[in-house]
Amino acid sequence: MKSIHLLGIGGIGMVALAGLLKARGFEITGTEATTPYPPASKVLKDLGIEPILGFREENIDLVKPSAVVVGNVIRADNPEVKRARKLGLPLHSMPSALAEWILPDKKSLVVAGTHGKTTTTALLAHTLEALSSEPTYLVGGILRSSGLNFRYGDGPFVVLEGDEYDSAFFDKRPKFWHYRPWAAILTGVEYDHADIYPDYGSLLSAFRGFVGLIPREGVLVFCGDDPGAREAVLESSCRLISYGKDPGNDYVLEAFEPQSSGSTMRVKTPESRLQMRIPLFGEHNALNALAVMALLLELGFSIEDTTRALSTFQGVLRRQEVLYRGKVTVIDDFAHHPTAVRVTLSALREALRPVRLFVCFEPRTNTSKRGIFMAEYMKSLALADRVFIKEPPGLERIPEEERLDLGGLANELNNKGVPTSIETGIHLGERLAEELRAGDLVVFMSSASFGEVYSELIEYLKDRGL
Repeated sequence: MKSIHLLGIGGIGMVALAGLLKARGFEITGTEATTPYPPASKVLKDLGIEPILGFREENIDLVKPSAVVVGNVIRADNPEVKRARKLGLPLHSMPSALAEWILPDKKSLVVAGTHGKTTTTALLAHTLEALSSEPTYLVGGILRSSGLNFRYGDGPFVVLEGDEYDSAFFDKRPKFWHYRPWAAILTGVEYDHADIYPDYGSLLSAFRGFVGLIPREGVLVFCGDDPGAREAVLESSCRLISYGKDPGNDYVLEAFEPQSSGSTMRVKTPESRLQMRIPLFGEHNALNALAVMALLLELGFSIEDTTRALSTFQGVLRRQEVLYRGKVTVIDDFAHHPTAVRVTLSALREALRPVRLFVCFEPRTNTSKRGIFMAEYMKSLALADRVFIKEPPGLERIPEEERLDLGGLANELNNKGVPTSIETGIHLGERLAEELRAGDLVVFMSSASFGEVYSELIEYLKDRGL
């Protein structure tokens, strides 16, 4: 039996890889700097994997792996990397490990794009599972239905979230270049990852490289309304299927109606028109569902079975996740790019119609900590009635001239009549509870977590009968 050691096993993608490899019969060990947080910690426990805490050369000698998988956050000076290299052990990135041990003999269906990847990938994986196709999948978020973000199935398809970020310190290729796409969904292309891509052109080149991997007999479903997506597919040789609101697309979202528990959408396909319901908020999620429908119909699944399966989707943790619903509603969302912040806040305001919209925003990613999107964040956060900005860790490591000016952002919002304060996170739950009234909506937005603030706030709301 081959034994594989994962460096950075506490990451949500690495946890999924561990589960997939274990399902294939490999013996799995792994190291993490500190104790993993939920939900990764729970998944590892359920898998029977006890992570080694603290990176040390002797860990490699202890577990004696056949190969080592190096997580994206691991650097070249990591002691276990050094020891593995000295011993001549094969080093893999997470994407190359998938290509080596999971993708062979499968048709790879990859979801790519600046926005909506996780929800769309989860929708595709769920729908194939509901259609009894026994898919293999890896998603960048935990599916509410299973409490997991992976599955190894016996069916022909593997569904992957196609990240454009680089693969590892020794492999600067985008992750999705490893995924051998036979078919794909492209939700859109907008500038992001300023720490990896110096400009929009370099990012677009990464997507064009990905699109170029789809074989001539494959299919690419892309958002025809999105200028970046249209640019990315210009030189593709595979079959192209477009979706969007514009009537010229192959699959068209003709109407959208928000509801307090989801959305109703009217759709035109190349063959028919239909109305369907999805348990997700926002027109952007209706388009994500339309993309999944288009791909599955192009793969030969029936429209009746596909729409029925889509309607049973339970969502993804930290994507418009309702944490509490009383007289006040509390929602947690992953959104951090200004466009995602804008469309999410617009969708939630339209669907839930709160008296006031409170936003707790943490610019946690390497790009969101930079000032490049200062003006866009100001416009997006101005959709709120009250904003709390949580100062992210590591902000001081960004050069001052490139750093997002939190004070300036707060001042701009205050000048626009949106009361805004900068918080450390301590006592944030209590401060929120003091201001909230019946009918208010609180939305947490971060690529990480607000930790105990969620539970503290909910306890305060319960104590106050809200």
